[in-house]
Amino acid sequence: MRWFTPVDPALPGLNARYRLGARAMRLGSLLSGVPLPAATLAPLAAPLPIARWLADELKNDRIPHVWTFASSAVLICQAATEAGLDIRGARFTGGGEPTTAARRAVVEGVGAVLLPRMGATETDILAYACVHPEAPDDRHFFDDRHALIQPGPGFAGTPGNHGVGPALPAKAMLLSSLLPSAPILLLNVCMGDQAEITRRNCGCALEQDGWGVHIHTVRSFEKLTAGGITLLDIDVIRVLEEVLPARFGGSPTDYQLLETLDGARARPEIRLLVNPALGDIDPAVISDVFFNAIGGGTGGERLMELQWRSGGVLRIVRELPRKTASGKILHLFLDRT
Repeated sequence: MRWFTPVDPALPGLNARYRLGARAMRLGSLLSGVPLPAATLAPLAAPLPIARWLADELKNDRIPHVWTFASSAVLICQAATEAGLDIRGARFTGGGEPTTAARRAVVEGVGAVLLPRMGATETDILAYACVHPEAPDDRHFFDDRHALIQPGPGFAGTPGNHGVGPALPAKAMLLSSLLPSAPILLLNVCMGDQAEITRRNCGCALEQDGWGVHIHTVRSFEKLTAGGITLLDIDVIRVLEEVLPARFGGSPTDYQLLETLDGARARPEIRLLVNPALGDIDPAVISDVFFNAIGGGTGGERLMELQWRSGGVLRIVRELPRKTASGKILHLFLDRT
């Protein structure tokens, strides 16, 4: 019924295929007799158009259901509260990033429902929300489409990526395709995520249909996701180890990205930690250099840059990079507090 976009396709520097692609999709829908609406701009920092649409639908005795990212659902609910809009009964399916207790609390605090999902480009939907969850992101895993195993503690030290890169955690998710129609055949492939896997009787309809395996507390151990945008560790490493030291001095251990699951208001936030010993550096300049390096080109990385810039996702903090218990300084550090 409605199509909202966080990025303006007319922004300069964005590849024409995104602008033309959106138009072509709408034209194709019109020609096929199943018309899609034109896209409505709703940036991360200004999602009020979505909140207003939700309120209007509810006034007309319809139940609106928005398919979006978990943090975007939070932003919409906060915008509705600030504008005095009643969106009780609205539903969100949220994916692309963790559905945490804080994020669910914001959505449920306005009387709406947040349904977590999990999927990937290579797999389509892997899991969908449980009606009776035992964790904020409890989902039924679709084990008729993919097999799921974990390395376990006995293999936790085995390096991933054919011996290159970090070792796989004991609870890493290894996926194998089961459907002959799968577009990509996977055999024990890890997408960089780990999770708790359980089998229990929850009493909801998905269990009655045969999906008794649950996954929850899904977190990435080699990707950085905020505001629905994902950065791969290889891209982050290049910027932290090469680009920033070359421009501002210091060594690769003077820079670190810190991911917080939830900011003060359950909004997505990524902090770029910069060693104070590097002297006086304008945070705006550091931010600009980071975005230009990580968002170079005209593809999806450019979309990430524009979305993070407009949403104020990145914050520069002058403090020492965090260390693990063993004294390591990781490129990506997850703040679990």
